[in-house]
Amino acid sequence: MRWFRTRRATLIPESERDLFERFGASVVSIILFSGFSGPQTTEPQKTLYENPETRRDAEMWLTEQYDCADRKETWSITMEAAITLLIAVELLFSILNFVFHKG
Repeated sequence: MRWFRTRRATLIPESERDLFERFGASVVSIILFSGFSGPQTTEPQKTLYENPETRRDAEMWLTEQYDCADRKETWSITMEAAITLLIAVELLFSILNFVFHKG
């Protein structure tokens, strides 16, 4: 669970970052770890799969994307817990008000 800091991959060139963001995390991970290469392979796929530096950058970018998603999920769970707690406190006050001011 991360509330604030995420690991930021700062060494990735902007051209590669644009390529990764264009295809998205799921496509990058499939190309990176599937080992697929065939006659239908496009140039970005070859670049990503065959170049070891680009593979390393893609792995760092995927880690960054996972951290961002984890931080967003952590904040969502935190907000849900806070809202539930506030509703429980309001319910408790309403019950106490009903019991002590019945007459």
